Order: sequence, then structure tokens, then C-alpha cells
Amino acid sequence: MNELRNEFLGSEENNLSDVFRKYLRYWPLFIIGVIIGVAVVFLHLRYWAQPEYQISSSILIKNSGGSKALGEMDVFNDLGLLKKSQSLEDEIGILTSSGIMEEVISKNSLNITYYIKGNIRDVEIYGDEVPVQIRVDETAQNLAYDLPINLRLLNGETYEISTIYNDEELVSEHSFGDLVVLPYGTMTIVAKTNISDFDISHQMYFMIGNKDELVNNFLGSLSVLPDNDTGSLLRLSFISSHKAKGEELLTKVIETYIEKTIKYENELAENTIKMIDDRIRLLSGEIEVVENTVVDFKRENAVTDVASNADSYIQQANEYKNQAAEYDTRINVLSSIEQSLMAGDMSSTIGGSYSINDPALMNLIDKYNEALIKKQGLSQSAVTSNPLIVSLDASLKNLRASILQNVKSNKNGLIIARGNLYSNASRYDAQIAKVPGMEKELLEISRDKSTKEGLYLYLLQKREEEILSLAAPVSSTRIVNLPKAGLYPIRPNKRMFYLSGLLLGVLIPFSLIYIKDTLNTKVRSIEDLTRLVTAPVLGKISRNKEKGVMLTNGDRESPTIELFRLLRFNLDYLKQTDNNQTILVTSSVKGEGKTFIASNLAVTLASTGEKVVVLAFDLREPQLMDDFGLPNSPGITDFILKKGLDINQVIQKHPTLENLSLIGSGLVPSHLGSLMLSKRIALLMDTLKKEYDRIIIDTAPIGLVSDAFALNQYLDSTIYVVRKDVTKKEYLKNINAIHKNGKLKNCMVLLNDDTEVVATYGYGK
Repeated sequence: MNELRNEFLGSEENNLSDVFRKYLRYWPLFIIGVIIGVAVVFLHLRYWAQPEYQISSSILIKNSGGSKALGEMDVFNDLGLLKKSQSLEDEIGILTSSGIMEEVISKNSLNITYYIKGNIRDVEIYGDEVPVQIRVDETAQNLAYDLPINLRLLNGETYEISTIYNDEELVSEHSFGDLVVLPYGTMTIVAKTNISDFDISHQMYFMIGNKDELVNNFLGSLSVLPDNDTGSLLRLSFISSHKAKGEELLTKVIETYIEKTIKYENELAENTIKMIDDRIRLLSGEIEVVENTVVDFKRENAVTDVASNADSYIQQANEYKNQAAEYDTRINVLSSIEQSLMAGDMSSTIGGSYSINDPALMNLIDKYNEALIKKQGLSQSAVTSNPLIVSLDASLKNLRASILQNVKSNKNGLIIARGNLYSNASRYDAQIAKVPGMEKELLEISRDKSTKEGLYLYLLQKREEEILSLAAPVSSTRIVNLPKAGLYPIRPNKRMFYLSGLLLGVLIPFSLIYIKDTLNTKVRSIEDLTRLVTAPVLGKISRNKEKGVMLTNGDRESPTIELFRLLRFNLDYLKQTDNNQTILVTSSVKGEGKTFIASNLAVTLASTGEKVVVLAFDLREPQLMDDFGLPNSPGITDFILKKGLDINQVIQKHPTLENLSLIGSGLVPSHLGSLMLSKRIALLMDTLKKEYDRIIIDTAPIGLVSDAFALNQYLDSTIYVVRKDVTKKEYLKNINAIHKNGKLKNCMVLLNDDTEVVATYGYGK
């Protein structure tokens, strides 16, 4: 498993390396692309891009609800009598409302934009940079929006206005301050005091924008956010292409917001004062009604103060009850005297006279008691018939009758008086029983009166507060930081633009190379061979400026010569037979470099000491002998057709390489196909195998003729030459078929004319 994993990782690393090398070959194209991309970005930022600046400010929204008095009631907030504390979300909504922005645009004529024409792009001017002030009739039906209107100052008194409207050029001259009625609008242009400072050579024009569109655009550039999570500080930012214009617009937005806030607070105060006045008048009437109700209640119930009257009622009731109790005592005494007298007891005196308040009765009782005592004294010394005793008995009897009569009369009077006392006490008890109800009713009336009086006083206080707020209007908003533009533009982002230009400069060449490789139908690299061909790949031969044969010796080295030496080792390494003596070199079509490979391979083998012979078996269009500068005849066709011709007569020695021999193609006959089947070829090959270590055969392309297949029986190996950017990928199918079917023995593929420099060898000087 680890071996498979390592093999996969190694293959992936090789693929990435191959891809990197494939694109690295085009490094000049990438450098040019990067230079062009960065240059385009620089020119765009320098001449076309419109810089945009961020204007920042911060305001503090003071919470008016934080100064409420301790006695203030929340119910008045619901009634709208008090200024409610601001919600940051609501204030943000007001600041970013279209109403405020539309008012700012209208009051400051921000719907009119002024420009100075430039060679590449026009430049917006604003404020003191503009020598005139334009007032436009917004109600005009024919007002044309976003129409460039040229304005040329003729002198300090007149100007020329021109534009192209409905495909017609309209030019007219006017004086400053005149009402100008034009087909595209009605306006008045007034000169500023600094008009003399303006360079009249500058071509100036202006455009009138649609307010609704401008409101949406400006609101899209306006941002209002809380500066922190707990405070009431708001951070405002506005994106503008002109610093002064952006600063003034944001300033006007804040000022308009403050003005509207003050106006709203003043209107609220005025409405509150009016409501308070109405309520005070209503409460005055209600308080008067309550006071009259108290008066009527006290008059109806004959009370001044319920508590004090209740004490008086209790005292009176107790006094009557005490008097009634005294009368009870006296009645009881009289009843005892009455019972004693009616019982006829003549032996005891009558007691209790001390509790009888009637002097006459008391006098009678005293006389009776004296007479009885006198009788009792006489009875001790005299008999009952004694005249004195008889006189005393008659006197006592009369006294008893008088006393009894008097007692009954006093008793009845006391009973009547006692009844009156109890009646009076009951009447006061009834008044006392009514006291809690009167107290409750009077308390309710008093509570209503106190509530209305408290509300009346509170409204008077609030009225004075609202009058003071109207007298000294102060906004609940404070500007913490005045609107200020940043030192550097936030858009366009130069870093991002340059990075984009750099990436684009790399991406475009990369895409072009990728598309080119994708659409390319020809072999581009040795990787294409290893991916598309089943036959072994010998390697590659680099592109060489020299044509024909490269003679090699110890003093001359190059990457191409070194690759031919490597090719020699690869031939022996990939051979499938012990004797790799006869090697056929062919290709698919003409021009793929098979003759170049055959001749230089022969030179390479001969230079290493091997005895080599090269055969020009491309009988139709021979090129081999011309590369060596030798005659093409006598050659192979001469040997085949002339039976008496000896082999040594067709073999030509190389003038400088001792081990290299060559055999030309000979004269070109009319029937070459039959010659390739001649038995003289077998004789030729057998003889050469005995004399030479290597036999290199340069044959015709197999994609055109089948000459090479006729030589298969004499071969040990085949080199199939594929040339970069020449051989089509569809030809590789033939190589796979030849390798699979064995039509050419030990078929191996070689890539010719590779443009990659083999740096590992250190050559190429």
C-alpha cells in the first residue's frame, strides 16, 4: 500500500513539474502579458478611473428622556405631552430618508453638475471652482436631464450656451442674470464674484440630473451606523468623487437633520402648550365643580369637619347616656320608696332621700322620718292610745300618702325625662354611625380634588418648561466630528487593480497556451508520447540550428550531441534481442527528421569506435547522401538491378570518420515496390552484418509507402521518429498498431526537434 501511495505521489509530483515546465517555456509571453496588464492598469488609474473618497463624520444623539424629573409620570409620554427619548434606529432612518436628501439637493442645487473637458476624461468641479451659479426651473415640462450643456464665458457680462438637442446644435448668447428659455429647459445663470479668476480657455459644461435618481444614488453612497453598542454616537460616511462636494453634502445632511429636529421639537412644544392650556381650562372647571360638591356635602350633612363632629356626637351621646343612668338610679330609689310605702311598713324610716333632687319630697320624707322617730320614742313610755301617739299616727299616715303621691309623680317625671335622654343619645348614635360613610364619601371627593389640583399644578409647570424650550431652541443632536474627506481615495483600490492586472497578465497567456494546446492536433512534448503511445519511448532530440550531419569529436559538445549519445545507451537498454545490430529509422510523413536522426546516430556510434554503415533505403526521395556531401550512386538500386555489381562497389567510406560507411539509394527506377522484395537485399544485409557492428537503415515514411515493412525480416530494432509540432496525434495510432502487431521489430519512439533546453547537461553555449 505504501509503495502504491509513494508511486502515486511521485507521479503527481512529476505531472505538476511537467505542467510547470510546459508553461515555463513561454516565459517571455508571460512577462509581456504582465507588463501589458500592469501598463493597462496604470493607464486606467491615471487617465480613466474616477477616484472616490470617503467623507466621515460623527454626531451624538442626546437622550432627552434622561433629564426627566422624579415626579414625572409615564402616562404623559403616551399623551404626547413630553418629548420622547430618541431611538438610534429611528434616527438612522430619518438621516437616511429620501426627504432629507431631496431637501439637501434642492436647497443646494446639487442636481446640477459642472465639468471641465479634458483631453482624456472630464473633471468635475464644485464650489469656488465654478464661476457661475445656475438656477433651473424644475417645473418646466421640457427640462432635459443628463444633457451636456456647454457654457463658454465671453466676458464678465455675457456667456454663450450651446448643446446638441434632438440632433440639432443649439447655440445662443445671453447676459448673466437674464431668464433664459430654451427648448431643453428654463434657467437663470448668475456670475459669481470670482468669475475673473476662471480661465476662459477651459471648456466647461454642466448637466442637470433627475432628483429622484440623484436621491437614490446619494442614499446609496450614504452610510449611517452606531459607533458602539451602548452609546448614542452615530458614524456617518459618504462616498464622493469630489472631496469638497462630498464634505458639503454630508454637512448639509446633518444641518438639515438638525433643523428638522428643532422644528419638530418646536412644533411639539407648541402643540403641547396648546394642549396644556386646553387641559388647564378643563381642569379649572372640574376643580370648581369638586369644591362645590364639598360645600354641598357639608351643608347637606351639617358638618364642617367630620372627625371633629364625630367626637362631638360621641361626647353628646355619652352625656345623655350618663344622665339617663343617673335618672335610672333615682327612679330605682323612688321605686324602692314606693314599694316600701305600699307595703305598709310603719316601723322603719324612709331612706335614699339623699339621691332625690326634689326638695318638697325630701322635706316630706324628713318630716315623716322625724314623726316616726318621735312616735317610736313615745311608744317606749306611752301606750298607743296616747293622744300624742294617735296624733303622730294620723300625721304619719297623711305624710305617707303625700310622700307616696309625690314619689309616683317624681317617678313618672323621671321616667319621661330618662326616655328623652335615651332618645337624644340614640339620635347621636345614628349620627356617629353615619360618620364612616361620610368620611369615605368626603375622602373620595377630596382625592378627586387633590388629583385634579396636582395635575393642574403639573401642567402649569410643564407649560413653563415648554415655553422656555421655545424661547431657547436647542437641538438634541451634537456634531462631534465635522465631515472630512480621507487623504487617499478608497476607490478604485489600486492594490486590487494592480493585482488584477498582474493576474490578468498571467491568465491571458496561460489561457492562450491552454487553448492552443487543447486545439492542437500535433505532438507537443514527450509527455504526449508517453501518454498516447504504447511503444517504448527512447527519449528526445533537441532542436539544432545546424542542418544535416553534426560531426562530433572530443573538442565539440552540444546538448543535441549529448542527447544522441544518450540515445545510443537507450537503444541498448531497451533492446529486445541480444544483438541489436540492424536498426531501422522511419517516420509517419516527410519532414519529421528521420534522415537527420539516422545520419547523426550513425556518426555518434562510429565516433565511439563501432563500425557503422548507413543505408539510404528511402529510394523515392533520398536525402542521406546529400547531407554527407557524397554521391547517391552507385547505390542500393544499382546493386539490386545489376547482378554483377559487387557490394564493395556501392559502399562509400566517410572522408573523415574511419568507422563510418554509407550506401546511397542509387538511381531511381520506375518500379520501386518490386525492388523491395528482391533477394539481393537479403544478400546485401547478410554481407553487411558480417562486416559491420551497426547497420542503420534510413527508409521512406510508412505513412506514405510500405517500403519499410519489407525490411522487417532483417531488423533488430526500429526507431520511429516523431517530430514536435509536425507529427499529428492521429499518426500515433499507427505506431500503436505497429507495436502491437509486430510489423516492425522492437519498435521504439523518438521525439525530434524538442525546444526545451536540457539544463541538466550544462550545454548550449
